[in-house]
Order: sequence, then C-alpha cells, then structure tokens
Amino acid sequence: MRADFLLWSGVLLIGLTMGACGGDNTGSPGSDAGVILDGGGGDGGVPPGDGGPQEPPVASGCDVAKQTGCGAGETCLRGTLAGGGQGNVCFAAECDVVAQNCAVGSRCTYVTRGDVTARRCVPTGSGTVAEGASCASTATVDGDFYDNCQPGLACTSQETPSGGSTPYTCKRFCYGGEGCRAPQDCVEVVRFTGTNELPRVCGAPGAACDVLAQGCASPLACYPSPQSGNVCVTAGALGAGQTCTYSNDCAPGSACVSEGARFVCRALCRSPSGSPSCASGRCEPLQNASGVGVCVP
Repeated sequence: MRADFLLWSGVLLIGLTMGACGGDNTGSPGSDAGVILDGGGGDGGVPPGDGGPQEPPVASGCDVAKQTGCGAGETCLRGTLAGGGQGNVCFAAECDVVAQNCAVGSRCTYVTRGDVTARRCVPTGSGTVAEGASCASTATVDGDFYDNCQPGLACTSQETPSGGSTPYTCKRFCYGGEGCRAPQDCVEVVRFTGTNELPRVCGAPGAACDVLAQGCASPLACYPSPQSGNVCVTAGALGAGQTCTYSNDCAPGSACVSEGARFVCRALCRSPSGSPSCASGRCEPLQNASGVGVCVP
C-alpha cells in the first residue's frame, strides 16, 4: 500500500531579520542607539544582571505555532543550539512577547543589559511606535536597552543581498500565521545579541518560485510551504533522513515531510516521473503539491 507523504511544515526566513537598535548604526548596546543586533549569546531565560551568557540550549521538540510541549512559565521558540544549528526550544522568561502577559501599565519586550538579553516587562509608555512605522532603541538610566515599539511589536532591520540593511520598522511578534495580517505570514526570525532565543515576527512570505527548478538567488532556495505556496527563503543544510522542523531546515531541493511519527528531510522529485528524478529510492507524490514528489528509500 502506498504511503502518503505530507509536507510537515512551513518555512522561516532564518537569519534574514535582525533585532534593531535603530538610529545611525553607531554606538553600542546600553549607550545611545545604533547597533544592529545580530549575534547569539546566553540563554534567553537569564534575567539581565544575573550572570553572563550561558551554553546554547538543547532542542525540546516543542511546537511554536501551537505553543505545546513546554512547562509552566516557559515559551516554545526557535533557538540557536550548540554547534550553531537551530531547533524548537522551551525558554523560561519573565513574560511572553505575543501574549503580553505583564501587569497593567507594562509591556513585554526584549531588554538588553550588558551582554545579556531577556524578555522582561517595561513601562507601556516606553513603546509608542505603531506596526510598520520607523523605530529605534534607547538606553535607560538603569542601563537597560530596548526599543520604542508598541506592545507586541519588535524593532527590526532586514539584511539586503548587497550586505546593507533596510530601515528599522516595528514588526509584530507571532507564533503562527493567524497572528499576522494578510498577506503577511509568521515567517521571519529575529536575532538579538545576548540570547539564544529566535522569536518569530510577521513578514512577507517571500518570492514565488518553482521547487523543482529552484532558481532563487543564493543564499535563498525554493521550498514548498502549506501557508505560503512555493517561496524563496534562506536555505538550510540538513540531508535526507535527518530530523527537521521547517522545510528550509533541509538542503536546497528537499523539504521537511512526515513519515508516520517522524519528520525528516527528503529530496524533491517530479511525480510521477521526469526531471529531477531520485538518485536512489522511489518518487512518491507529495500531497497538495501537484507534480511534486519526495524520494523515499
């Protein structure tokens, strides 16, 4: 009996969006505004002032979109793992940037102090910039450094192919596409210095493409997504048979599919026959993707 191979997950624009400090791109965290935050350091659950960066976390297998698989006081987020890879991780913190569960008069956002960044509650009045508007980050007299976006938003700047960056604007934190305003989708990942957390924000789903012909400009590749169709996004590197969470965890020309209880990368092929074909194994149709299949042993 033929197995049904389902596209397991959507895609993320991994590494294309950076946490903002706004301003003129000069200065340093904790002083005046201006640094693009693009690194990774300590554990996001460590409050500023309680020690320096910690070791990268271990993937937990939790579900970001459904917010399941974590304990009380934890949030499932994309995270930077040991060795530089990425996975879904349960992070503990003071508050939730999507749920905005701080006390009345406060908002939840990412706050940097020294070399540590964490989700913390800050005065609501410090965030006045609306979604899509220009934003910046400033330091407080206590040494905290955070942006001026309204609750539930992040000040971000996206890298350009030429190595520059787009203007800083407020984007909405999200867990899944239902948290975004159409035609946006929950596909971008924000990087901050001083934390291994990689929160998601709403953004454009990416340029349309052909998953069998590819054709996206490097470092992008074409991946199928149940939310956005076939789109150009940052390419992954996982090989056939390796466990995955998002389709662009996998190397170009492949996707993350479900095989029973497993979620693994499989090479894409033309179904029922044609080019590209499978170097080994057989080409089985991928559901809801006309003419596209996956190579299985």
